[in-house]
Parts: sequence; C-alpha cells; structure tokens
Amino acid sequence: MILTMSLANGITIARGLLIAPILLLLFSGNRMGALSLFLIACAGDVLDGLVARARKEITTWGKVLDPTVDKALYLSVLSALAVRGDLSLLALTLFLIPQLGLGVGALILHVRARKVQGARILGKAASALAFLAILFFIAAWPGRESLLYAAIGTTYIAGIDYLLAARSLQGSSP
Repeated sequence: MILTMSLANGITIARGLLIAPILLLLFSGNRMGALSLFLIACAGDVLDGLVARARKEITTWGKVLDPTVDKALYLSVLSALAVRGDLSLLALTLFLIPQLGLGVGALILHVRARKVQGARILGKAASALAFLAILFFIAAWPGRESLLYAAIGTTYIAGIDYLLAARSLQGSSP
C-alpha cells in the first residue's frame, strides 16, 4: 500500500522538523538564528492552512497534525527559554496546563465519538498571542511577560470553549 501525503501536511511536518534546530540555536546563544527559524516555522503554519483550503485537502490527519506541531513548537521553545532562565517555571507551568488539557480532551473526543474538532476562533487568538509572546521572548523585547500572560489567559478561555464545543460534537452523530 502506498501512502500519499498532502502538500499541506508536508509543510506541517517540515515545520516540526525545525524545532530541533531552533532549540540548538537558542541553547548556543544565537537568538537571531532561533528567531529566524521560529518565524519560518510560524509562517509555515499560516501557509499549510492556506494550502489545505486552496487545494481542498483538509484532512482529519491535518486537523490532528497541525495543532500537535504548534504545541510541540511552542512548548519546546518556552521550555528552552525556562531552562535558560529567560522564563519563569510558573509561567511555563501555567502555559502547559491548558495545553495538556486540550490534548487530553481531543483524545477523549476521538476515542468516545471518533471525531476531531477543528480550530476555533478563541484557539486561534490564543495561538496568535502565544506566537507574539514567544517572538518577544526570543528577541528579549520588553512586554514579553504581559503578552505571555495574555496568551495563557486566552488559552484557558479557549479551553472552556473547546470543551463546550466537544460536548456538543460528542452528542451529535458521527
């Protein structure tokens, strides 16, 4: 059996492959190199969605893969920043909790109802704020903590939104 992959999913996987080089650059002290690759990875996030919609290649696999790569990227970079001492462990923990909750919730929805929930507007807003906060942290720009806490708060609100939507999806037929 030959497996085929959509272009959009290929872009998403390429974004995931940038995580290790971003972390290596961060740990070596090359913030601008890390920032450049982080921006490329985030631009790829926009591109993969545009490609999937334009080519009508929105797949269940893509709905799972894209947010998984986003979470892996954001959590990896924030963890590296915490290890470097640029970010408090409290902030990292507060960011991690809803991410784990969203992941577990998505898994439960899939197991119970065989459904995958698509992106929602509050989730996209939380992701955009997280992107900005991480950008500011990597570049060591002022305002980074405020942006991160705004991202964290929005993520908690988005988590409630996803939970309510998942309950509705779970009750509907497959």
